[in-house]
Amino acid sequence: CTGGSPAAATPVAAAAVAAPLAAAARRSAASSGRPAGRHAAGDGAGGPASYPSLAAAPAALLFAGATAARRRAAAAAAVGGRRRAPVVRQVATEAGTAERPATREVSKDDDSPYKPQQGARVAKKIGDMVIAVTDPLGQENDNRLPEVGDTVQFASGAIGHVIALSDLCFAAALSEPEAQAGVEVGESYSILSKSFRPTIRVPETGGNVVGVSGNRLGVGEGPNPSADSASAEGGGSSSSEDAKPTDVPWFQDIVGLTRRQRIDAPLHAGVMGLDAFVPIGRGQSMLLRLPPGTTTDNVRQFQAHVVNAQAGNSVQMVSAVCTEADGRHMQGLVDSEDTASRLTIVAGQSDTAQLGEAVLAMNAACAVAEAHRDDGKDALLLLDLEPLYRMFSELQKVAEEQGLVEVANQDQNQEIDQLSDELGAQLWKYVARKNAATARRRTFLGCFLQRAGRMSEDRGGGSMTLLAFARVKDDSEVGRLELEAKLENLKEMALDEDTRKRAIAKVEKQLAELPEDSIFSGVPDAFVEEAKAVTDGHVVFTDDTVRETGRPHWCIDLKESVARGITAFSVQNRPLHILRSLNLKMYVMSREADDEIRELDGDDWKFDQGPLLALMQQPVGDVLMPEDEAAILFLALDDAVRSADARPLAEQILALLSRARVRLDDPEAARRLVMETRLFAESQRRRVPDAASLQDLGSDAADELCELLALRPLERKRVLAELVAEEAPIAGSQGLFPSTAVAASIAEDPRERYASLRERLDFVRSPAGAADLLRAVADDMLSDEELQQRLNELRTRVCGEDA
Repeated sequence: CTGGSPAAATPVAAAAVAAPLAAAARRSAASSGRPAGRHAAGDGAGGPASYPSLAAAPAALLFAGATAARRRAAAAAAVGGRRRAPVVRQVATEAGTAERPATREVSKDDDSPYKPQQGARVAKKIGDMVIAVTDPLGQENDNRLPEVGDTVQFASGAIGHVIALSDLCFAAALSEPEAQAGVEVGESYSILSKSFRPTIRVPETGGNVVGVSGNRLGVGEGPNPSADSASAEGGGSSSSEDAKPTDVPWFQDIVGLTRRQRIDAPLHAGVMGLDAFVPIGRGQSMLLRLPPGTTTDNVRQFQAHVVNAQAGNSVQMVSAVCTEADGRHMQGLVDSEDTASRLTIVAGQSDTAQLGEAVLAMNAACAVAEAHRDDGKDALLLLDLEPLYRMFSELQKVAEEQGLVEVANQDQNQEIDQLSDELGAQLWKYVARKNAATARRRTFLGCFLQRAGRMSEDRGGGSMTLLAFARVKDDSEVGRLELEAKLENLKEMALDEDTRKRAIAKVEKQLAELPEDSIFSGVPDAFVEEAKAVTDGHVVFTDDTVRETGRPHWCIDLKESVARGITAFSVQNRPLHILRSLNLKMYVMSREADDEIRELDGDDWKFDQGPLLALMQQPVGDVLMPEDEAAILFLALDDAVRSADARPLAEQILALLSRARVRLDDPEAARRLVMETRLFAESQRRRVPDAASLQDLGSDAADELCELLALRPLERKRVLAELVAEEAPIAGSQGLFPSTAVAASIAEDPRERYASLRERLDFVRSPAGAADLLRAVADDMLSDEELQQRLNELRTRVCGEDA
């Protein structure tokens, strides 16, 4: 699955590339004593076949994009990523009959565009993944480039499934990971018949952890041990005699745009930052970029949050993990029996994480989700992007080490060589090489990430939503794979024995100190950016997503997050759509560091952005239903207006505390003090709307404030003394605080604000609050007018008559 964007070409350009390749073919024929340009077809049983002249080939064949021209530059023909039928790859320039030429040696002084090749063989082995290089002129099953999804057999007898292609090489995951010890570098391979292509049996029911073939893992340990029984190889069995099990291939063609329809239904995420400001539609692909510091366990927590949010609907959920233990852990994070019964987890069968198995599990999970989609259901696919990155990066390393990238880029380099030095030939070569690499990554990712969509009605109307999580690699840390590679290099370097032992011991110690976080350490930001380019939208998390406590939060950067690709009017849930929460996003995104108060254009009221931004601090696991999101939005908007109104009073009180030398050197204590002060000012402004200072609140207000803030006796005494002092500074004036550190500490902690909002939402949920109205808002049978009326009643009940 590699390639790139098409490039323009002319007959002149085609001839310029064709001439040296045709000359090379003639020289090869002359040196071998065979007529030029004739090769046998197939195994020889079908007789010889002639092919058209390369010089007469259309420009579209030579320049059909990065996939075609680069991959088969030496053979002067092309094959596209997920192709379905063989394409003519050999060329001929003269009539006649000849046998198929063998791979030949090319001397350094030969002006042929071909580079020396060692033949089709295994070039590298990484755990249970094997990378093999092909013959540029290969036409047979033992030397040509296979297709993604093909099954290959290596000389040792091991079976592998092709999971990715690159320039004249491919990656295959071994079907039996224990057979990896038998595969050796340098051995040959053979592509098996299409009938050997792998399939997965779609489970009849969810709630299970299954292998890549559909067989249940750990039968009797899951939540539904009697749901089905499966053999180790045959997949899941039918739950009734009349039901016929469904087997689907791991690798399927992408459904074209003409067979899809507009996305017009929301996928509820249970996250205020997503559902209100970056909504996800059913059938959309979304990349979620997690900051450095998050772990694979955090990724599963984020995924489980979205799974738990599907309570009460009919969405079929599928997830891919590395091992059965990871799958069991994921199951433990799912709260309700309803959602657990609709969740299928596809895992590798090894006890430890294996890269090949991880990629196979992703493909098998995608096949299960597509089967639900084709059955007219709504499916949700949850993936961790890192195995795809690891696999593709290893494949690209081999392509570069074996010189295959240069072979694939020969055609474009020859075109550029015709430029003069004044036009910067070397610069254009660099640009072309970078563009080719970008095209390969995007095409590889697009073959997977662009599978989401909603089918047309004649295809059942089902949908598959894809959420791909990618945690950005911390460049300051070295991962397990990098250290293992460094260890291998040290063993081969020409060092004296003492130095070698010390270096190896140091690296082994670093490996031992690494946390048990599978085999992965994050995805580089450059690869994440390429993934963003091929998905319908992306969500960017801020760096404080995970703090010292270790519990992750949905800290979404609204400026950097985009829900593009949605052509319907709205894909929000009905309460948020009627409340027009998306209209608030532009005001929240325009936040400036020196001014958090916003005034709505054309209105006579202002609001503080702090309470709205606090909604981006929702902890993972705190799942909100659509009616909860409407209620907490009301609470945040009410706090935003009241906070803006009470800001002068809050600043006057904070100035008073600063003059009274109340200790603010502890950042956490200072944030709590600021939060309590602001809430106190908001509540007092409700009681006394005209209050502009603490003196206006009455004699008991100061004592109440000191009790609320739990001030020490000496601090309380100084506060009361400052309160009666004459000529107090004007609220909001400059120089109220003795240092910039104290001034910076007065910004409220958004997580404290969210905790306050969440506590009040719990009261609203209770019978003493507005539980009856929340149930009414959740009624899908209400018309828009009736829902608007219920929301108005909820706002009055939650925020008061003056809201």
